[in-house]
Amino acid sequence: MFLPRFSLLMFACLLALFAGCDGNAKSVTPADPAVGIGAAGPATVMVGSGDVGAAQLERMRTEVAAAMQQLLAVFPKPPAHRFTVFVHADRAGLPIALQPHLLPDSPAFALLGQHQIHIVWGELIRTASSLRGAVVHELVHELLDQHSAPHGRLLPRWFHEGLAQCIAGDTYLGAREEDLVWRVGTRRLLSFGSLREGFPRDQEELRIAYAQSYSYVSWLLAEYRLPSLLAIAKATDDLTSFERALVGRTGRSTLQLEEAWQEHLLHGSGASWRSLFEQCFSFLLIAALPVLALAMIRRFKAEERAARRLAEIERAAAAAAAAAAAAAALAASTPGPHPDPLGESTAPSIPADLPQRPAEE
Repeated sequence: MFLPRFSLLMFACLLALFAGCDGNAKSVTPADPAVGIGAAGPATVMVGSGDVGAAQLERMRTEVAAAMQQLLAVFPKPPAHRFTVFVHADRAGLPIALQPHLLPDSPAFALLGQHQIHIVWGELIRTASSLRGAVVHELVHELLDQHSAPHGRLLPRWFHEGLAQCIAGDTYLGAREEDLVWRVGTRRLLSFGSLREGFPRDQEELRIAYAQSYSYVSWLLAEYRLPSLLAIAKATDDLTSFERALVGRTGRSTLQLEEAWQEHLLHGSGASWRSLFEQCFSFLLIAALPVLALAMIRRFKAEERAARRLAEIERAAAAAAAAAAAAAALAASTPGPHPDPLGESTAPSIPADLPQRPAEE
């Protein structure tokens, strides 16, 4: 992300602020060895504000050095001016003059024309942003501005942001081409003219602006390659706008370029299929809700039937146990014949000499 140039007065005020703030003066003074001023090629990395640890600062130096090696192979010439990467601890500790420039959910910004990049460590963590992606993104802004000097300020914002995202391989604010598909069909894309000087402040429109810039510049890179786009940027001046240089280089009008990009977005990028898959998945979830509801109802009914059967079995078992207990109690309370202690029967004996009664016929 980049911001328009400050006026000379504003620039002087900013420098005065860095020099005059008690909490920050020691952090940004190059002569102070406590902050460990380091260089990564043409870039100097230093603490901007807040409590930035030595390990964080060293890691930032490493990332900037690696990113510069990558980008110096991309841009045809090294930057003519040194620039500074300020590392801030958190958003709250930013100097008042810088706070408006840090967009919501954005971890960094570049002040073009002033050769300054500001990265907020706390926002990197809060937004789960890639450190390498954020560093490369902001370095692209600085190097592109110097590449197009002295007319870097004339480059469109959408080209700056699109190229930074493409080279970094990391979109800002979760920007996705899938979100643009339905806008193409309903003709609700943002005009690139409205994205020339700045991006909208509304969070949703801002995300669409980043997605649109990324998608269009990605298509331009695929069609015309990076050296051609950098040559177009270099050709931009007070008499030739970037858009006119783009038309002259490609031989296609702005309308033709945008229509070709939209055709690619719908039929060549795969965004339509990805969007359709997401929608189908959502529709399948919605369609599955009645089936899931019926399954749950059937399960509840089955559980109710099982509970009733279990209750009946328990009642039957309880009744059987009660009957057995009652029978045992009855048997215990009924008197019966008792055996003789000597083992002899107590029944009366029949004398052997009694006459026997003849059997009846």
